[in-house]
Amino acid sequence: MAHVLGIPSPKKDIDGSMVGEVYYQENDLERIVQYCERDVVTVVQIILRLRNEQLLTDFQFVLI
Repeated sequence: MAHVLGIPSPKKDIDGSMVGEVYYQENDLERIVQYCERDVVTVVQIILRLRNEQLLTDFQFVLI
């Protein structure tokens, strides 16, 4: 959906299929937190685009 609406993909280094491995094998909870945060921002951007509202800029949200 993000791609169709011209919103950058949040999928950088992992995707949903890799979360279990990152947690159980790498024990990298912070990486999963960042993955989830990027997903939330993307959902917000999608909602804004569908409502024909201005998208957030990088300065309007903070990722941990």
